[in-house]
Amino acid sequence: MISELARFANDCYHIFKAPTGSKAAILKDLILPGEKRMGFRISHFDPKTLNYLYREIFSRQPYFFRSENPAPVILDCGANVGMATLYFKWLYPQARVQAFEADPDTYRLLQQTVAWNDLEVETHNCVLWDQQTEVEFFVDRTNPGSLLMSTDGFRSSSQPIKVQACKLSGFIAGTVDFLKMDVEGAEHRVLRDLVQSGKLKNIRQMVVEYHHRIGQQKSRLAEFLHQLEQAGFDYQINAGLYPVSSQNVFQDVLIAAYQ
Repeated sequence: MISELARFANDCYHIFKAPTGSKAAILKDLILPGEKRMGFRISHFDPKTLNYLYREIFSRQPYFFRSENPAPVILDCGANVGMATLYFKWLYPQARVQAFEADPDTYRLLQQTVAWNDLEVETHNCVLWDQQTEVEFFVDRTNPGSLLMSTDGFRSSSQPIKVQACKLSGFIAGTVDFLKMDVEGAEHRVLRDLVQSGKLKNIRQMVVEYHHRIGQQKSRLAEFLHQLEQAGFDYQINAGLYPVSSQNVFQDVLIAAYQ
């Protein structure tokens, strides 16, 4: 009970600091969730995960960005059922969005969400990688749509399926106004592809959910940030860990980079 109250208080804090949108409307859909969220109908596996995604993306708005382009080009990498895609279309209704989701079952819900809301969004069912190939993707069939699905088998006690892997660079033809990357441990490979292809320079802004020490891997954050610095990006970092002296633990780190 105490933890739920603390979480709700934290949600309210973020909503009242929201950079855009009606605070009352965001709060209403948080407290009294209905068939639609912020006017969008969302296909989903279970209400609990849907509520979590709404809190994380609409209530806290980690993917807010400013653009002089009224129809910004946006890449939603790791789209799940499409909550961030909906956020981008809410933020910029004319946005040109490409959404990428690896899990076939979750991808079908993403397609349904796009269709239900009559959105012009390109969807792609593939893992983003640094080569065109086929890779193992670990999913939990007892918990469909799990937010722990990953190419890293240590992420959860899931079983692998074979999925198509694609290079993000192949989907970039011009300027990308915003890149959202939440690819559950594949971010080094995606960034490597963008660097090697020369497409990283096309990206104006990005927010990356960096999975620090996923699967007990060695620390590589400096390597990731160095590649951004070499490409001329500045960045801000948001990370919470208590106690900060903890060792050998997995940590989600948000990196907002811009040039």
